[in-house]
Amino acid sequence: MLSVKELKFYSQRLTDKEFRKQLGPFVLIQRPPNSKSGSDTNKMGIPPNAQRTAMARPEVVSTGALSLLFQFDDLVVASVPPMQGVDELTVGRSPDNDLVIDDSSVSKRHAMLRWDAANSRCTVQDLTSTNGTFLNASVRLRRETTLKNGDILSFGEVQYWFLLTDTLYVKLRGPDSRGRL
Repeated sequence: MLSVKELKFYSQRLTDKEFRKQLGPFVLIQRPPNSKSGSDTNKMGIPPNAQRTAMARPEVVSTGALSLLFQFDDLVVASVPPMQGVDELTVGRSPDNDLVIDDSSVSKRHAMLRWDAANSRCTVQDLTSTNGTFLNASVRLRRETTLKNGDILSFGEVQYWFLLTDTLYVKLRGPDSRGRL
């Protein structure tokens, strides 16, 4: 995982095409995973991917989504495999997912992201997870939904900011990278 500060360094040295080639068509930006207490193990020391899914707390979801908008430089970009053409990646707590989220509020197989390069479009679909997948901290997804640049996705209590890589590149190269997108 790279921090936004580290990516700013690379954005100053790479062209937009080189930057996109390194990161893919979109990025998922989050608070550093270890910044949330209780996400490494439960009270009995059991790792999250081995335990049952815990119930998410709505107040944590909405507070976490807001914090993404005001802590830009301290955020990190989640590592996802390169996506081309029509491609899918799974999200969940189980280690066989493409994006593994070690948090007990995330189901073992939580959601699916689909990238359609021909239409430059990404969709998300909840995979009947225990706590659901939320869009912008308010809408619980019931069907496959197209993401918009700047949307906040919540998988259980864990939030990600969905940004097209081109948007991130422009933001990082701008004179004030602390401002809002």
